[in-house]
Amino acid sequence: MDEELKKLLAIQEVDARIDRLKAEMDEIPREKAIHQRELDKQREEFEEYSRQLEEIKTSTATLETKKTATIDHLAEFKNKLLEMKTNEAYRAMLEQIKFAEKRIGDIESQLLEKMYEEEQAEGDLEDAGKIWERNRRRFEKRQGILDGQLKELQEQMEELQAEREEVARGMTRRLLDKYRQLRTSGKGLVVVGLQNGNCGGCLTGIPPQTAVEISQGNTFVCPNCGRFVVWTDDSSLTG
Repeated sequence: MDEELKKLLAIQEVDARIDRLKAEMDEIPREKAIHQRELDKQREEFEEYSRQLEEIKTSTATLETKKTATIDHLAEFKNKLLEMKTNEAYRAMLEQIKFAEKRIGDIESQLLEKMYEEEQAEGDLEDAGKIWERNRRRFEKRQGILDGQLKELQEQMEELQAEREEVARGMTRRLLDKYRQLRTSGKGLVVVGLQNGNCGGCLTGIPPQTAVEISQGNTFVCPNCGRFVVWTDDSSLTG
């Protein structure tokens, strides 16, 4: 095999490792983003429980204010009761007192319900806070691990790129440009072996005489896909 083709095959092997490394590196930010979304969702759940608890407390405070005002009105009505001059006015004031007492009873029932709601909301908030905090610690630990993995992969990438530059040193620009053109056009492997007398890339049949020449170390460019067809350890002339 031509020496430059040997180098090109070596570059192809390095590029395959680089591609796998890039795929691993690209996966890390995606995984971090997934973890971040999960943590954000749990934080939103915690904030929702907190908002619900505040609403209950606000509602409770409003009821307490209404109760206090109604108690004041009741005391006022009872004081005025003695001042009534007629039976009709007296009965009307008794109705006012009865209504105020009933309203106080209703408010106290509502306050009791709010007390139970507040206890439940506080428990839900505490549970959500524990879940969020536990997963936040896990998230930070996992992010640190992923950052460490990414750093290691970046170091490996630098080593592979240096290795590639070393292999490519001294090669003709025309061959390297052809290789890059084929790779960027989605051809995948650019240097392929002869497989059962066919191009190892697109499986186009190779003339028998040409196949023999390839087996003897000659290089052939596939007229169909443009790949370089060479003889490799697993090559064969026929099926």
